[in-house]
Amino acid sequence: MQPRTWLAIPASAIACAALALLDRAPLAVLALAALGADVAAAVRAFAGPSLAAAIAGATASILSTCCALELHGFDIARGALAAAAAMFAVSEIARPQQPDMSPWPAIGAALAAATLDASFVVLIAITGVRFVRGPWPRRPWSIAIPAFGAVAIVVALAAALTRAGMFANLWTLWSGRSGHALPPVLLGDLLGPIAAVAAVAGLGVCMSRGRLAAATVAALALGSIGADFASGALGVATPALAAVAAGVAIARLAALVRWPLAQPFVGAAAGFVIVLAAAMLRL
Repeated sequence: MQPRTWLAIPASAIACAALALLDRAPLAVLALAALGADVAAAVRAFAGPSLAAAIAGATASILSTCCALELHGFDIARGALAAAAAMFAVSEIARPQQPDMSPWPAIGAALAAATLDASFVVLIAITGVRFVRGPWPRRPWSIAIPAFGAVAIVVALAAALTRAGMFANLWTLWSGRSGHALPPVLLGDLLGPIAAVAAVAGLGVCMSRGRLAAATVAALALGSIGADFASGALGVATPALAAVAAGVAIARLAALVRWPLAQPFVGAAAGFVIVLAAAMLRL
């Protein structure tokens, strides 16, 4: 009997909600629970349904929640909801496309994520291209979605690069952060050195899952880091994506073990070390 590894997704949501209950309002708790579930789902989409991948997804969920709880200066509920929607879209993009699938969940999640956080605006164009080129029936107006995404990217770039005026005000409202300086907190300091190295390795693994997945991961990495630099502060987007990449790297490391029964233990050990190293930075 195959283990029901999908149960790691709701379990991750519960664990992340429990962590957030320590000092967050109910809305933020729900948002972080959604983020934890979608981060685990994204890791599962890239790494597969194995038990080791489920453990890696749970590790990524906890890591993303711990990082989000350390961020200050903006609405954590809004940022977590945006990142949760984005990670759901990423998990849909990473799944193999089937004719009986619907492209609309990914498009809807991309629109929600981009509306809440400009870091994810590129997802509209990517899910639009996926809609146009996918195996499902095309509509005459389907090109309007990637076209709208391209316009949204141009507007986001103009807002991020403008120092004053209407576009600068739009950026402050859209990103939920203000300022045009370098991020005061480096991502490596937030994740910890081990998780940061794992995230870099995991990004490479994610980008090997096909052209669309590679374009998604690369564009989200550039968009989230660019938004952090333009705003002068880290948002939830960057650590959420880094957590997914670190989870994929853990799953990949566990898959290298030839004895299947040992793979979950390797994944659990690697995940424990990564979360412990990140937690020790806060002591």
